[in-house]
Amino acid sequence: MHVLVTGGTGTLGREVVRAATAAGHHVTTMSRQPAPGPAAAARWATAHLVTGEGLSAAVADVDAIIHAASDPRGNHAADEDGTRRLAAAARAAGVRHLVYVSIVGIDRIPFPYYVRKLAAERALKASGQPYSILRATQFHSFVDFLLHKSAGAAPLVMPLPAGYHVQSVDLGDVAGRLLRAIADGPRGLLPDYGGPERLTVREAARLWKEARGVRKPILPLPGFGATAAAFRASHNTLPADTPTENRGRLSWADWLARPVETRPY
Repeated sequence: MHVLVTGGTGTLGREVVRAATAAGHHVTTMSRQPAPGPAAAARWATAHLVTGEGLSAAVADVDAIIHAASDPRGNHAADEDGTRRLAAAARAAGVRHLVYVSIVGIDRIPFPYYVRKLAAERALKASGQPYSILRATQFHSFVDFLLHKSAGAAPLVMPLPAGYHVQSVDLGDVAGRLLRAIADGPRGLLPDYGGPERLTVREAARLWKEARGVRKPILPLPGFGATAAAFRASHNTLPADTPTENRGRLSWADWLARPVETRPY
């Protein structure tokens, strides 16, 4: 199968490209940047979701698209509008399946980035392009990044939001689930996918501190407003009765036991 991966140079995109190639698919990486060298040119597509430049060429002769490109910093043109442009180009080219990577809880957590991701989902649903949407929990590497930031935010303590839970998931597990999705064909909104266990933020931070050699005490901080309330209600995690096939295999503790990557984020 010829698979196009948007955001193919990003955190998840690189893992999807690796996993899809290992599974025997013909994989094209889509990025805003040109191919890094002649050896990559044959499996590279330079295209811009914001402007639409290069999209028609990128989706030509493609069987399935895994849409992992996004802009958490706030450019709605890359998410909602970009997804609409990509879906229109895919439909015009006769692409059989577009899989969009989304986030668990975006329909219940009014965080601005989540609101934009939800709008992108709606744009895809309205496009007429055959699709699947996989909502995943936060990645282990992102939780690691956030805890690093928290540990450096104050000189004597490690401030963390009180009452939050996480159910982070391994990038490789998510990539494997996405490959299952393209094999299954278009199925609309798929069951949510997350890590094997739910932890309080304090529990996750304790394991992280042990693994990273951090000694600062945790300072719980209260949160206010609808977004904080939604996170305290654990809308970013899976229900307790979620079946095993919708949970990743690599736990947070086992991920932390791995050697620290040079570029984990």
